[in-house]
Amino acid sequence: MGHRIPQIHPDILAVVFVGGTIGTTLRYTFTLIPAAGDFHTGTLAANLLACLLYAGLTAFLAGSTRFTARFGAQGREYASRGLGMGLCGGLSTMSTLALECFTAIRSGDTGVGVLYLVVTFTLGILCAVIGAWAGGRLAASGVASGSVSDARKEA
Repeated sequence: MGHRIPQIHPDILAVVFVGGTIGTTLRYTFTLIPAAGDFHTGTLAANLLACLLYAGLTAFLAGSTRFTARFGAQGREYASRGLGMGLCGGLSTMSTLALECFTAIRSGDTGVGVLYLVVTFTLGILCAVIGAWAGGRLAASGVASGSVSDARKEA
């Protein structure tokens, strides 16, 4: 069995690039939020928002037949790659989280560094659960993928 060379799709690269540019720009704005000592509020907020959005988007795209019917499989792929991988990937930052925790621990604030890590992961999971719930509800309602008048007709 030979190895297959992955196909490169310029359109997918473009949507990931645009989404990543927006996400990274948003991520930078979160660095302007003042830190509370070694507890980096901006990084925490950016990572939590990314967890919420990515889980919500994934649940929405998985559950919305109207979105796929309206925009097709290609539109769903663009949304997943551009908003999920691009925007949320650019917004979140595992490397900065690790650096900030390591820096706190190295500077003698071990408790703060470990607390920061535990809070980030605990709230990240909670945000993902809330996002998945909201995305599933949004997909089931059909409001986000159809017009308001279409949603009223179905009710």
